[in-house]
Amino acid sequence: MGHYSLFPLFETLGITKSPTSAKAFGTTTREEVNQVYQWVKNDVAFPASCMIKWKFPEQEKLPAFDLFWYDGGMKPFAPEELEMDGKDTPEEGLMLMGTKGKILGGFRGENPVLLPESKLMAGRDAERINSREVERMTDSWVDSMLEGRQTPGSFVRAQCITDTINLGAIALRSGKKVDFDANLLRITNDEAANQFLTRTYRKGCEI
Repeated sequence: MGHYSLFPLFETLGITKSPTSAKAFGTTTREEVNQVYQWVKNDVAFPASCMIKWKFPEQEKLPAFDLFWYDGGMKPFAPEELEMDGKDTPEEGLMLMGTKGKILGGFRGENPVLLPESKLMAGRDAERINSREVERMTDSWVDSMLEGRQTPGSFVRAQCITDTINLGAIALRSGKKVDFDANLLRITNDEAANQFLTRTYRKGCEI
């Protein structure tokens, strides 16, 4: 899962309050045992593809909302606005669904278009970017440490999105909907799932 694809969304919309729950479905494999196929439990790696749904509380400038993630070839069916134009959901991207319409952008929300595309988004041409031509600040991390300042990817700013990604992973491993209290940093509806919030580090690697 990509912090890097969701981080612009969290930053732009001011999402700073962590999700209250997550539910996930992941693909798995099956093996033949006595001529009967059985599911193979996977506790060591992410599935080949998955779908995750988070519920978020009201934010400073946003009402409560749901966030959906699809990967590994999974994606939502094309909304009516795309079907009207004879198009399908792209292989990757980010779609915002509001009460008055939908906006479809690239993997990080770049080059947004209003759906249906026949409706123009005034002033958006100036915001279109070519991701392949974006200059990467490769020394930003090191420079920030040497100068004692925060990077654009500050751990402080990334707390909410990190909670989000981790909670999705916990939902996948738990195989059920998990409720999360961000203040207590605990799963409140499944005590066993709290084991995934921490880990035992190897000697010499403790934090």
